[in-house]
Amino acid sequence: MLNNLTVLTVSAVAGALLGFSKTGVPGAGILVVPIMAIIFPAKQSIGILLPILICADLFAAWYYRYYADTKELLHLLPGCFIGMFCGFRLLTEVSSENLKTVLGILVITLLLLEWLRHQFDLRWISKHSLSPLIFGAVAGFATTIGNAAGPITSIFLLSKGFDKHNFMGTTAWFFLIANIGKFPIFYKLNFIDHQTLAFDLWMLPFAGFGVFLGYKLLPKIPQKLFNKFIYTVSLIAAFQLLGF
Repeated sequence: MLNNLTVLTVSAVAGALLGFSKTGVPGAGILVVPIMAIIFPAKQSIGILLPILICADLFAAWYYRYYADTKELLHLLPGCFIGMFCGFRLLTEVSSENLKTVLGILVITLLLLEWLRHQFDLRWISKHSLSPLIFGAVAGFATTIGNAAGPITSIFLLSKGFDKHNFMGTTAWFFLIANIGKFPIFYKLNFIDHQTLAFDLWMLPFAGFGVFLGYKLLPKIPQKLFNKFIYTVSLIAAFQLLGF
């Protein structure tokens, strides 16, 4: 059993990483999913994270408000809502312990997608007429069951040739809409209650600190080294969720 100091310390780091993930270092968000599911029951962990994500998304959506591609956003959202419904159905059936296994598999899959994105030219993806529906649905499913769909939307939006600002703006608005839509679902499933919201008050300042550090330190951080560190630790944490 983890002691209170460990829980507070790890969750503070998770909050800071969430802030980092919204300020130009989206890969940092992958690590948050497994480490929160290790220190909390899986269902409680995704409930705790959602309000923090919404706060971070509100900031990111405002900051990049002039850069969102409304056309691509509207193409992705119908599939996203379909995926969210499927994710909701899964969450009503699976136990918290089994959800840990699902989250472990999800994180490993996302890491594989990140590797593929860096290894291959994926611009062909956006040429298929069904690609927005498919990627929207997979992203909606992944964000509902684990608050983790960044690599999925990254592959689709980068295949469109978006520059960094258009990418960040469209991503911010996509996840803001998706996460607000998830709130009543999580509340209905009792993933969010007064206790999880109280814990969010502990994590929120660290998320804000992560946002600040991201803007200040991002130009000085060796991006490739940082990504390798995040992905390696995420992979280790994912295997721990799977019981290895």
